[in-house]
Amino acid sequence: MVASWALAVGGLLNACTGLEYATEEKPLFTGYTVEWSEPPAEENKAALRELEAVVTPQPNNSLLGMRPTVALHNMVKEPRKQKGLRNLLKYKIGSVPIYLSDVPLDDVNKALVNRMRNRGHFSASSSYIVQRHGAKARVTWTVAPGTAHRIRSIRYGDSTATELDSIIASARQHSLIEEGQAYHLQRLTEERDRVISRVRNRGWYRLRADDLVWRADTALGGHAVGLHLTVKPTATESDRIPYTIGSVHVHGDHDALIPPKDTTLSDGVEYVDHLGMYRPHAITRGVFIKPGHRYSDRHSDATRSYLSSYGVFRNVSVSHTEDSLRPGVLDVVVSATPQPRFSFFSELNAISKSNNFTGPGLKAGFRDRDLFRGAEQLTLDVNTRFETQIAGPAKGTNAYEISAKAGLRIPRMLLLPFLRTTRSSVPTTNFELGYGLFRRIGLYGLESAHAAMSYVWNSDRRSWHDLRWLDVSFNDLYFTSEEFDLFLDENPLIRRSFEEQFIIGLGYTYSRTSKRRSSQRHWLTYTLGADEGGNLTSSVFRGVQGPRPEEGYT
Repeated sequence: MVASWALAVGGLLNACTGLEYATEEKPLFTGYTVEWSEPPAEENKAALRELEAVVTPQPNNSLLGMRPTVALHNMVKEPRKQKGLRNLLKYKIGSVPIYLSDVPLDDVNKALVNRMRNRGHFSASSSYIVQRHGAKARVTWTVAPGTAHRIRSIRYGDSTATELDSIIASARQHSLIEEGQAYHLQRLTEERDRVISRVRNRGWYRLRADDLVWRADTALGGHAVGLHLTVKPTATESDRIPYTIGSVHVHGDHDALIPPKDTTLSDGVEYVDHLGMYRPHAITRGVFIKPGHRYSDRHSDATRSYLSSYGVFRNVSVSHTEDSLRPGVLDVVVSATPQPRFSFFSELNAISKSNNFTGPGLKAGFRDRDLFRGAEQLTLDVNTRFETQIAGPAKGTNAYEISAKAGLRIPRMLLLPFLRTTRSSVPTTNFELGYGLFRRIGLYGLESAHAAMSYVWNSDRRSWHDLRWLDVSFNDLYFTSEEFDLFLDENPLIRRSFEEQFIIGLGYTYSRTSKRRSSQRHWLTYTLGADEGGNLTSSVFRGVQGPRPEEGYT
């Protein structure tokens, strides 16, 4: 009996190791190590992390020598369909076992050498050994980096006196690479992308990053390399000329099924009206592409981003077409497809509080995305909730709450048009008005009102501001029972919190992020803010009426 149990437990433990189908001839790939024969002089930890990421496929995860996900995969029969419980267990929760034969050892070895050459170690080499332990195998790669090549000279553009070469040459001033640095392909790629962005923003519409090439001269000796950034010889004549904007047509309420009914000149561009939804200037002020100007990626991206930030469009596209009759001229079409003007929304929820109150709630609302034909958004919503106390000394006590709120979002700075705002996001003026009624049945009733006006804008791509220059709130205890009045008389501090309150305040919040590009993996965001409530109005009353009376200012 004991022997049977021992065999059963042994079989179960062996299955959990994931080695059920592994053999000495076909061992499970259980791990690997990448090590240096001699570490490079610079960035050896970063380089090692990059090399370790080259190894693929990765070994199965294990816990204390067990691989339960592999064991689950091995135990579940092959599913007949690519869905269902069996497929979920075998391929979603379970893990396909990775055997040594699944790892392309020689290809990984070549990739390790390639990564080191990309870092300037042109004489790098790599080797590996396999350590077998029964049905398991580990691999150790040893990389010999050699001496890294360093940049001795950098040249931008060719000697020809073309405008394109002059722009490329001028990009040298803010280069990401410097003489004396180790050669690093990734850094060179980032620098090439920076230069091509500068070139395309000056009009070179057809030129792409692949049309620029770094030429490296390693024949200088002494592990030195000379770099030259130039346009590929394969670039065509049309790739090498700047493009100018011809016509610009803006479809602010684009509908593919409805033909245009009117075209209006607004802000120097042609506004094409389909549905009569918006005033032309409300849309064209967000179009930064102008006829007669040079083509620019920045202007196209800013137009797309600015119009998208209105929050009323389903899609915004900017297309460029080369004019067949005028070489070097681009005709532009900006199409903004609006969302439905009116929409309704609702939400059913339930709440449970630590004071044993619980109950259902319902929220319903309405949104108008074009109130005054300027992409203004009006939102109205009503929120109701009923609660009852299900335990405790006040079990059976009921309460209800009804609140209504109206919000208006205007995509421009009312009264403050002089504030500097970025082209990537529309500044907004926001109004909010709300009223709420809370009733604890048999005890008290509390009403509140709130009104606010605020500005939200970006001063640049990484900084944004929120200025609430008018924030008014009013609270009033409109009903009390005799029992609750007696309670307040016995607790003066609580009575103070239920007194009528009328507060006028303002506030300002500034936020900034260190994120410069979407591919950046690590960044910080910090926020600084200040809020004021009642002090300014109190100072005014003190100046007019004198010191604050016991009952407060009226």
